[in-house]
Amino acid sequence: MRRDPALVSPRARRGYFAEMTPHEWPRAAGVTVPPVHRLPAPRAPSDDDPGSRLRWKSADAVVVEITGEVDLCTVARLAAVLDEHVRARPGVLRVDLGQVRFFGAAGIGALLQAARHAEAAGVHLVVDPGGSRAVIRALELLDRLEVD
Repeated sequence: MRRDPALVSPRARRGYFAEMTPHEWPRAAGVTVPPVHRLPAPRAPSDDDPGSRLRWKSADAVVVEITGEVDLCTVARLAAVLDEHVRARPGVLRVDLGQVRFFGAAGIGALLQAARHAEAAGVHLVVDPGGSRAVIRALELLDRLEVD
């Protein structure tokens, strides 16, 4: 059986026979292929990305209020805010999470990392879930797991 030379990959001319894959057909036919577009992110950023507001600042204490949703897509912003305030080395850093509507596992990781950095810097970190049911559930789960 003789194959159509247009459907033979240019690699085949070097000593082995290989059928062209469908993505090679237009190029072999001389057709211009439009650029391939990437798929959108699984979760596009929303208006509920975490916001932060400095509610109180003195030489001894800082109170930071976090609002919105904290998940894998938005946790970098939370981590940056916490790291910035820990580096300032106040006596006490209170993180008010009362206005957070969603708090994912990535948020727990960011809080644990901030607690480690705060302990190393000599800062007392206080996490206040406020009335946020999402944060209360996440912290209750953390207590059950007894993560140190």
